[in-house]
Amino acid sequence: MLDSRQLVMVRKKLGLTQEQLAHVLGVSFVSVNRWEAGHSSPTGPTKDLYDALAGALRAGYSPQSVRQAANLERGAFLLALFKMAYAKR
Repeated sequence: MLDSRQLVMVRKKLGLTQEQLAHVLGVSFVSVNRWEAGHSSPTGPTKDLYDALAGALRAGYSPQSVRQAANLERGAFLLALFKMAYAKR
């Protein structure tokens, strides 16, 4: 599980504002703000997306390639993101 400090680090590595990350995750700005402040944590599919974003960065994908994938249609984005995070290179 990513703690609030790690959530902020993932967002900043991606070069996104809280509002932009909220859009990528399909949640409200308020949710991202509360998670990063440590008032609550993402759960379910949103937690899985955060884990995949962090995994894609750990796997060596550039923040730019992750952001470009986020511009795809939602299903294509999710497929690309999970491949980046979990597929063997």
